[in-house]
Amino acid sequence: MSTSDTDLKYSALVNAITKAVNSFIANEEDYDGDVQLAIDPVNLTAEIADPDDDLPTLDYYQMMDMVRADADGHWLPDTEAIADIAADYLA
Repeated sequence: MSTSDTDLKYSALVNAITKAVNSFIANEEDYDGDVQLAIDPVNLTAEIADPDDDLPTLDYYQMMDMVRADADGHWLPDTEAIADIAADYLA
C-alpha cells in the first residue's frame, strides 16, 4: 500500500471514529455507561456498537476512552486517543 493510500485510509478511519464520538456526545443521554465503539478491521469503518451484538469480526473500544472534557466541562472528541486507535490499524 502506498503512503498516499495509507494516509487516505488513516484519515477516513479518524473521520469515522470522530463522527461516532460526536454522535455519542450529542446523544449521550440515550446511552448507558458502557458505550462502545465498534471498528471493522477489514473495511476500516467505525460506529457506535449495538449492545445486542458482540461480533467477533469487530474490535471494540470504550467510548469514554475517546472523550475528554474541556475547561468548562463540555465533552469533546479526544483527538490524540482517536489518532492512536486509527494508527494501530495502519501501522
